[in-house]
Amino acid sequence: LFRQSALDAMANYFQRPIVYNGDNNDVDDGTTANIVLIGAGWWSQGWHLPHLHRNEKVNISAIVDSTPHPKSNLNPHLEPLATLAERYDCPVYHSVSDLLRDRVGKTMDGAIVCTPHSTHFGIGKELIAEGQRRYEEATNDNIEEKVSYRSINVLMEKPITTNAREAKELHSLLMNRREEHAKKSSTGLSTTNDGVIGGGVGCFLINHSANYRPQARAAHALVQSGKLGTIRHVTAFFASPLSWIFDDPANTGWNEPDNSGEMLGNGFAWGQSSHLLAWIYHVTENEHLVPSRVYCAMTTSEATGADVSHAATVTCQNGATFSLSGTSLLPGNAHSDPPVSKRVKIKIFGTKGALFFSGNDRDPSSGKLEWLSSENDTVEILCPELGFQFEDIDQEGIGPESMQSFIDACLGRDDYYPGADSLVGLRSVQTIDAMYRSHVSGNCEDVKS
Repeated sequence: LFRQSALDAMANYFQRPIVYNGDNNDVDDGTTANIVLIGAGWWSQGWHLPHLHRNEKVNISAIVDSTPHPKSNLNPHLEPLATLAERYDCPVYHSVSDLLRDRVGKTMDGAIVCTPHSTHFGIGKELIAEGQRRYEEATNDNIEEKVSYRSINVLMEKPITTNAREAKELHSLLMNRREEHAKKSSTGLSTTNDGVIGGGVGCFLINHSANYRPQARAAHALVQSGKLGTIRHVTAFFASPLSWIFDDPANTGWNEPDNSGEMLGNGFAWGQSSHLLAWIYHVTENEHLVPSRVYCAMTTSEATGADVSHAATVTCQNGATFSLSGTSLLPGNAHSDPPVSKRVKIKIFGTKGALFFSGNDRDPSSGKLEWLSSENDTVEILCPELGFQFEDIDQEGIGPESMQSFIDACLGRDDYYPGADSLVGLRSVQTIDAMYRSHVSGNCEDVKS
């Protein structure tokens, strides 16, 4: 019942008319970002494309998908690429390679990657290589007159990969771009934003929308100020009413490992707990919590074998510990009409205080962000006017804060907020990879570095 009501609600949404002006030529006026969408499935057609289309700062310069007519069991009414091309007045391509060979790919400001998890690594490498090509062409010592160039910016859907080795390689490639730029530039990066990569890459962000919310920014700033002291323990819980996805054998992308042989499982951990881990690793600024060893037990769906709940203990390099619990067994459906809320509880304990953040993601009044100081025994509510906000999955408007940060980067601004960078993505993938390996082996597993 929940699943059918969700599909009916989404079908009604997709069948609504989208107004467009029929004029979508490439724009190069410094105030409009030329953005390519890679992957035209359920989330792209229901969220990304309408969000981008409504934003006056954005020109949808191309859509890329490997098939002429994307299909998804989560929405049986997806439109073919030909219809999308007419609707959004842009060209379509069937591979990233085809895009990058054409003028549109060479002049785009950024790309949103919304494809199956197993394809993120290959697409990410192609986009980083395109940034490197642009940079080397513009800084070639054999060219007398240096030319300005566009950095490539990327917003990657979560998780960054489902493979710790691949996540590490993508992060290393990005850090190599930063190092090469620093060597070639006498002044280094002319920005105070640590999210700016350099060397042909502007930003490489992961679409963990909760990380870009004001509450995440406030929590991050508090931890960085030292007011919590040294982080010693974290406890976190995440429940999503999504059993209808993980119990359906037709949802292979959500429930089955890829064919790499390195992905030992698929389900709630990759699909949902990646959000929770990314929030924790961002707020604690990575060096405070670097995962070292993981023990995890999971329960799985009888219909698909996907994990539907887990309990994990993570030990960090600095001796800190955190417990991670999650499940899709919460009754209801997050995409029904009306939707059922996801439930989140995060508690971070330091030597000088604690930070509590909990609530239902569809009801801001259900929770708050609290700072408890052990130095003066006070409790302060941060962002009191906002209450609790986590993921932003609103289909209306111009998209979540994560997309706005990405668009700002595409426009050349260096004050965008890097809520989830490649290091946050890497730490999350390393943890989840170790969780699956621990469940299979029954032992505590080292995190792959």
